[in-house]
Amino acid sequence: MGLLDALFGKNKIPPVSSILPDAAKQEILAGRLPRLNTDTIFLKRGEYCCYIDKAILLIDKTKKIYRHTGNSSPGLFKNDRFSYGVGDSKEYIETQQYKAILYITNQRIILNCKDHGFDKPYKLLSAMKPYANGLELQYGDKTYTMVVPDGNIPHQAIKLIQKRRSIY
Repeated sequence: MGLLDALFGKNKIPPVSSILPDAAKQEILAGRLPRLNTDTIFLKRGEYCCYIDKAILLIDKTKKIYRHTGNSSPGLFKNDRFSYGVGDSKEYIETQQYKAILYITNQRIILNCKDHGFDKPYKLLSAMKPYANGLELQYGDKTYTMVVPDGNIPHQAIKLIQKRRSIY
């Protein structure tokens, strides 16, 4: 059970199956970046893909419920009514899930998602937090929370890329 399961246990996040080859996982864990073939994203000159896997993007939406209860009764005089009631509103947070594919290249991180995808270079990445079954990426004031098969693998790949980028 991962941290995201504990945080979002009531929403029942399904497990995500991996499409990343085992050889690529072993390369990343050994401290080397694999070069994966992909024809679904357009790579720039000198760019190569080193991680591809399924993900579920989690987005919190604030919802409001408005309730009004009341009654009306005849008043003491003709054409007079007595009304009373109580209005109430409650807010709650609903976590929405979006299926996606996470790509990590040597130049950027790409989340291919129908409505909420992104394509961001590493220089904009502010923070990263891995979980057993997830990953959080923060770009400025925007945080992306994702469920992935193993949060350690993309975390290690990004650390390896940033280490290489700081050397050059």
